[in-house]
Amino acid sequence: MHCINCGHKQNEGRFCAVCGTAMGDQQIEMEQTRSRAIAKSEASPNEFIEKVKGTSKMYGSYFLNYLRRPSEALKHGEKEFVNGLVTIVILGLLVGLAFFSVMTSIGSSYGLSFFSTMSNSLLLILFITALVIGSLLLTTKFLGPDQTFKNIVGIYSTHLIPSTFLVVIALVLILLKAYVFGNLLLSFALIIAFFIVPLYILIKLLPQEESALDPLYCVIVYIVIFGIAFSIFLSVVGDTIMGDVMSRSNFFL
Repeated sequence: MHCINCGHKQNEGRFCAVCGTAMGDQQIEMEQTRSRAIAKSEASPNEFIEKVKGTSKMYGSYFLNYLRRPSEALKHGEKEFVNGLVTIVILGLLVGLAFFSVMTSIGSSYGLSFFSTMSNSLLLILFITALVIGSLLLTTKFLGPDQTFKNIVGIYSTHLIPSTFLVVIALVLILLKAYVFGNLLLSFALIIAFFIVPLYILIKLLPQEESALDPLYCVIVYIVIFGIAFSIFLSVVGDTIMGDVMSRSNFFL
């Protein structure tokens, strides 16, 4: 028998006479145990990577499908709840990147770091999205068919996919220093996301019976609810760092 550790050769004994390493069957068992441990340690990262790839592929399929036909989300609101939340976060991060790029291009960072700009932009998008969802829930609850929270979130957030795509294009234009077109497209994407899409969803969700309240008045009620909530929100945000930066930049001009 040869010792796998030091190479010493001996005819008998369970352990190497030189270094004490196990010999014979114990040596084989130890090698098998070590091989299994190595294989397990190598499999764990690979398994995680495969899960990430699978999840990314599923979200990519979701994004492309609803980019072509966003109105299909009206039928699958609750089913797309999780993907919708991911879309909201992605939109917030992309807006943050665009905002930081614009501020850098005009030489007006105002002491904000990349992280603070991204986090504040994400919070801004999350707050406005919450206002839209809350306004839709209140309007449909009292003037139309009652909708669940998950259904409204899934429907609205999935309808944000076209706006998210436009923000990506706007970000590319800004990075290519086409600031005018990039800013215009970015503003257009946000107007669609927070002002046009909610009205479209509301009209689609409202009952069409003659006895029901006319959709026009339901839209007016929504605008009033959202307007009040948004005004309160702006009055609070106005004292924050994001509100201060937004007021001193030409980001939305």
